[in-house]
Parts: sequence; structure tokens; C-alpha cells
Amino acid sequence: MEIAQDLPAPSNKAKFFLDLLPGKIIDIQFTNPLSFRFKLPLIGYETGKYLILKYPKQAKLNEYSDILKEGNGAIVRYIVEGERGECVAFATTILAISVRPEKLLYLTYPKQIESRQLREVNRLQTHIPAKISIKKDQDFNSENLLQGVIIDISATGCRFTVHVNSGFLALKKRQVFVHLLSPIDSTAVMISAHVRNNQMQGNRLNVGIEFAEHERDKMQALLEAYAIDIN
Repeated sequence: MEIAQDLPAPSNKAKFFLDLLPGKIIDIQFTNPLSFRFKLPLIGYETGKYLILKYPKQAKLNEYSDILKEGNGAIVRYIVEGERGECVAFATTILAISVRPEKLLYLTYPKQIESRQLREVNRLQTHIPAKISIKKDQDFNSENLLQGVIIDISATGCRFTVHVNSGFLALKKRQVFVHLLSPIDSTAVMISAHVRNNQMQGNRLNVGIEFAEHERDKMQALLEAYAIDIN
């Protein structure tokens, strides 16, 4: 489902980009004169005026000069995590390119955004201590497990958050194993899963995780034990 919305009134400006924080990776696609996409970190924005992105490292002084120039239009996309998860997109134009003290792209602030829900199943916000391993033969009490908290969950996936000072900067998109304790008898439960995305938010790393399909009945039983109703 796609939802189009106009910019809110000035009194509600703070809500418009509530989930768009400096450092977030933005996908920007140019279609004229050539189709080209970059993934660039957001430096900041001023509501109603402009957004600032880091100039792509791979674009040297004269490279992409026909694409990265003032007046060229582009489509911006980024992912917002949450109970349902959504992809946000909007049209923009290059306002300016600064050179000093660092090369930056200034983009026009959108007049309208579109959002598309990514998940078919609602996730419920929660706070469940959990651990992640990359090996199946590790258990809940093994050393070197990534320890954190599940902050939203459903039978199909969850969002796991951990302090960045734990020594982990990111988790690659790969198979992992989520370790939980049953709330009934505190026995350890291991769920096979796959990392889908990573997002830095403040001093925390948020990891989007999808549970393996064959584990979903086990997860549903575990959610019922936690008295979590997703319906």
C-alpha cells in the first residue's frame, strides 16, 4: 500500500522526518541524462528548505559531471523501521554542490512523500533480552555471543538492538541464531534466522532479523508464552 502525504503545517514540522537522522544511508537515483544510483549518508537537513548528503566518494572531480549538477532531478528512497516497516520515497532536485570544507550535495526539501509498507505482519514493541550467534553449536551461555534486546517482534521477524561499544559495528546479511529464554521455565530456545538490515541510531545498532520459515510455529508458541498477541 502506498500513501502520499503533503508536508504538515509548521507546528508539526518536527514529525515529518522523525526517523530520518544524520548518518542514515539514503538511496538516490538519477534518471537524466543517465540512470545512476548512489547510496549516500545524510549529513542533515533544514525542514522545508533542503537536505544535505555527502558527495559520493567514487565520483571524482569530473566524473558524473553530467549527472551531479545543479538542477538535475532525482528520486530519494530510504527505509524506516518500526512496527510495520516502510520504504519512503520522494522527488527532489540538486540545489547546490559545496566544495569546502567538504564536498556535499544540497537537495530540495520534498513537497510530498510516498510510503510503502514492507511487512505483511504487524510487529509489537517489546523488551526481550536476547543473544545472537553465528554458529549453530553455540548455546545461550556460550562466550562471544552478541547480547542485546529485541525491541519489536512478530512470528516472522524482529528488531534486535545492541550498544555499539560492545565491539560490533555491523552484522553482515547472513544466517544467524537468536537465543532466548522461555518465560515459562527459563529454558534456552534457539531460533534460526537471517540478518536483513542494519541501522545506526544514536549509540545503538539496530538489526533487522527475519526468522526462518520452519521456525515460525516455534516462534508463535514462544510469543504466546510471553503473552504477546500480534493479531
